[in-house]
Amino acid sequence: MAGPRIVRETAGASALPTEVVRVTAGVAAAAHETVAVEEPLEIHLNGWRWLITMRTPGSDVDLVLGMLASEGVITSAAEVEHVQFERHPEEPDMANVVSVHLAHSLGALQERLARHQSLAASSCGLCGASSVSAILQRRPPLAPGPVVDARLLPLLPARLLTAQAAFASTGGLHGAGLFDATGALVLAREDVGRHNAVDKAIGACLRSGAVVPPILLVSGRASFEIVQKALVAAIPIVAAVSAPSSLAVSLAAEGAMTLAGFVRNGGYNVYAGAERLRTAGDREDPDAAPNDPLAFIPRAMRTVLDEVRYKISLADWRALTRPERLRLVTLSEHAVPEDFAAYLVDRVTERTGTAPRRLASADGTA
Repeated sequence: MAGPRIVRETAGASALPTEVVRVTAGVAAAAHETVAVEEPLEIHLNGWRWLITMRTPGSDVDLVLGMLASEGVITSAAEVEHVQFERHPEEPDMANVVSVHLAHSLGALQERLARHQSLAASSCGLCGASSVSAILQRRPPLAPGPVVDARLLPLLPARLLTAQAAFASTGGLHGAGLFDATGALVLAREDVGRHNAVDKAIGACLRSGAVVPPILLVSGRASFEIVQKALVAAIPIVAAVSAPSSLAVSLAAEGAMTLAGFVRNGGYNVYAGAERLRTAGDREDPDAAPNDPLAFIPRAMRTVLDEVRYKISLADWRALTRPERLRLVTLSEHAVPEDFAAYLVDRVTERTGTAPRRLASADGTA
């Protein structure tokens, strides 16, 4: 996949040495420490001054691509013709102005991007519960799967830490790691801003043309904006070392995502999408294919589907709303099979225009 042409990108330092006074047991002494670098980056889109973000220098192209993808400006790196770094007239020692030339006009996006610019200083993204619905209008809920071993998540923070060289020397940088479904670390990025670290990780995938891995781990808390970025990038599992916010939980639930918080000390809390985590009490279906797209369906629901002789395709499931999916699960566990079948046929037909397919019985009849 063709990526943007990069002009004059500089490799800024992510950490700098500094002199400190270290106090131990009430005794002061001169010492040397390393601190994380924080500098502004001013971003222009087709000549329009979009925003200034505070970030740690390094992977700046990934940061810009990730931010543009999160805001719906681009869907691939091929939509960016070139990225040019320039000296700021007031800060000639820093190449902290980046001009992004897009292959298409900004058009109607400018109004929404301008709103993002006005909110960027508070790092709150789009604020208010109404923004959950607004985001889901732009990006529908994610498809089911993958199902991963629940024991993987507590192992991820230590694996991310091995890739956080700047954090090891400063203790002052957030980390964002992307992992595959087996828990292997695919890539990691660091920044003073946890949102920037996520954008850098997503942007790195966009820049290389690689598929974004299914698990995102952040070293801090899981804010609404981090879950939003994961949803836009179609990352189904988000884990955080610290707590999620209420709005992050709401967006994860409505976006059919899995959200885990307090991933540390061998445990964690699951706030949404527990069906993607296979625990020790779950039994795998021996008849299921290794990558069975219906592996998310609870055993009780599969049993009732067999009893009423209906099949739910992945397209059927995607067409249903989250409340409708939850209602089907509830009916499979607590209602008579005929009620389950009636609701299934009604909802799938309403959403897709076609009734779900009947399975043949033992004698070959439908």
